Amino acid sequence: MNRSKAGKWARRAVWGSVFAVAAIGCSPLNVAAFIFARDDKVPAPSPLTFAKDGPKKDKDEVVVALLPQVAPGSAPQFATIANELADKIARQMPELAKETKDKRKLKILTQTQVDKFKMQNPTWKKMSADDIGQKLGADFVLEIWMEKMRLYQPGSQNQIYEGRAEIQVTVYEVGAGDGMPKDKYPLSFSYPRTGVRSADAVSESSFKGQFIENLAIEIARMHVDHKASNGIADGR
Repeated sequence: MNRSKAGKWARRAVWGSVFAVAAIGCSPLNVAAFIFARDDKVPAPSPLTFAKDGPKKDKDEVVVALLPQVAPGSAPQFATIANELADKIARQMPELAKETKDKRKLKILTQTQVDKFKMQNPTWKKMSADDIGQKLGADFVLEIWMEKMRLYQPGSQNQIYEGRAEIQVTVYEVGAGDGMPKDKYPLSFSYPRTGVRSADAVSESSFKGQFIENLAIEIARMHVDHKASNGIADGR
């Protein structure tokens, strides 16, 4: 068999695999992305970088404080999501930095440290993000506001999972001088991204864990360079 014919049959085999997997419910685009994906590094849209002419420009360790808050009136299932999400982001961000061989060390303050600060400062909500960051010894503060969260599709009587959340992230560089946000962005989050899931397939606690895990990944990737990925790799 000549090279042209071999290449032709190889391409047919690959695309045959794509459509075979698509036939059992996976998106052809996701399957194709999985097969043809390269190890390209994707730049973070909102990187935690210091001003080039600032006093911290040569600092090789970046300390980040996370301040997640849940909108009043949120469903009872989300009573503990603030700390759960922060813990997962704190794990994800350094892992992404390690995967892409970032030369800087990324340190995320634990929620235990943040909670201790809150207990010692009962009026912390009235403090500026800059003041909070300085007291915590952080270089950046991420305020994460969560609202309109749900795990189930409306009207499904809790029989169909369709996770949703509206997120607002505000980034502050501590000691920047003006106290204004370095960046601010909305994030409309959905899980699973490609559809819904029967509530019979997995317990509510397991689905909630997956929901929070994927939300943490989305937020972490906004701030740390990462490898190109796809829906299959993310379990989305």
